[in-house]
Amino acid sequence: MSRLDLTLCLPVLLFLFVHADAEEKTKPLAVWDSTVAVDGGVGYRDNVLRSSIAKENSGFVQLLADASVMRLSETDALLLFYLFGDRIQYFDAPTVNYEEIISGTAQWIQPVGNRNEFGLQATYLYQHQIMDASATEAFLRRILVLGHGLEVNPAWTYKMDKGWEVELEGVAIRQVYEHFLDDFWEGGGQVYLRRAYGNRSEAELSLGSTLRSYDTRLQYDESGVPMPDTELAYWQAEAGGRWRHYWDAERHWRTLTTLDYMLNRDNGTGYFDYDRLLFRQQVRWRRDPWEVKANLRLGHYFHKLQVIDGEGRYRSYAMLDAGAERWFWKHWKVYANAEYEWSTSNDPRDKYTSWMASTGIGLEF
Repeated sequence: MSRLDLTLCLPVLLFLFVHADAEEKTKPLAVWDSTVAVDGGVGYRDNVLRSSIAKENSGFVQLLADASVMRLSETDALLLFYLFGDRIQYFDAPTVNYEEIISGTAQWIQPVGNRNEFGLQATYLYQHQIMDASATEAFLRRILVLGHGLEVNPAWTYKMDKGWEVELEGVAIRQVYEHFLDDFWEGGGQVYLRRAYGNRSEAELSLGSTLRSYDTRLQYDESGVPMPDTELAYWQAEAGGRWRHYWDAERHWRTLTTLDYMLNRDNGTGYFDYDRLLFRQQVRWRRDPWEVKANLRLGHYFHKLQVIDGEGRYRSYAMLDAGAERWFWKHWKVYANAEYEWSTSNDPRDKYTSWMASTGIGLEF
């Protein structure tokens, strides 16, 4: 390249450099944030197995930890990574020994224009815990399960005027168990209609449907006998509503009300068909350095074909839990939790009570 060519190129290169630098400076700035929290405590649980017979009661130590990393840009694009772990080590529960949950979530949200928002969320769940399998399984009891699950949820949200928005969410799940339960695939979707109002309050209606296909489970005939050379699948439809309301300008008082109805239908004789109604009410009061909350859950299951002593099988349960925490300085807290669970049914195997109490300290930074 000659000196003349270089001389002519310099102004062009200088312009491109300055223009590129100006564009770089005007790009939206990304805000990064991260948190880590650890809780440790001791407690006691009556009826660890949630069983009507052969109860095991035990004290325990509990360790909870969670961590999150978030990137938020000025365009409201969000990237979030969240990790959670909870382990309960029992002192005298030989059937269970311990319960453990580990989950990891990655979430991405990208606004497009002023009204549209696209998102994708993936969640991995490891569980070693007591689970109620009486609704969907042939054996009517709570069992200790060891499993791995992966759930992927793509979503699209359209924001309308006056706080209204509609969201479409897809659901794809793969669940694998080490023993007792059969692995399955599940897919479907949900639609949400929401309205934000007042001081960060919100009301929501939802409607969804999923199809669950088991790897090796068989259909059952009307008397509860497995049918050879068949494949079992469930179709589930669900409708619900959720109402979150702040009752004062400072948002000290908040209630959360949820009502949900679901029907489960199998692809065979209908032996596993049931209807489920759930209600949840939460009350929370928060005012630094205190937070107090209580939850009430009520549920009713009614089976269409299964019969107990000439009567359609049913089960009702209630769970009440409450907790309080008090922060000291900036990062430390003490907490106490209590829980009572009650289940009744026309099947004696579904009747049980269980309670738990715990206390501990927490650190967040």
